[in-house]
Amino acid sequence: MFRIPPLILDLKDLFRPFIGFKEIRVVHKEPRRSGDKAMVLCFVEFNDARCSRTAMDALQGYKFDDKKLDSPTLRIQFAHFPFRLPSALGVVPH
Repeated sequence: MFRIPPLILDLKDLFRPFIGFKEIRVVHKEPRRSGDKAMVLCFVEFNDARCSRTAMDALQGYKFDDKKLDSPTLRIQFAHFPFRLPSALGVVPH
């Protein structure tokens, strides 16, 4: 069992009210090179792209603490996969 950081709980509370919300997954990404910073990536899953787009549009740039000028803001984008399905490329399997 591991302890969920408070920021992740905040994110879950942010996304939960949106229709189609399913779950949030957290990935800790270690730096690849010297000087890079470790990152925490959160993957939020919705029932469909329309539901996720609604949440993304509403929460893009959300500031976690309005009272702090240097407070981090939420940056949301669709996940990028290292592959594309043949149907996405216009190729129909035989």
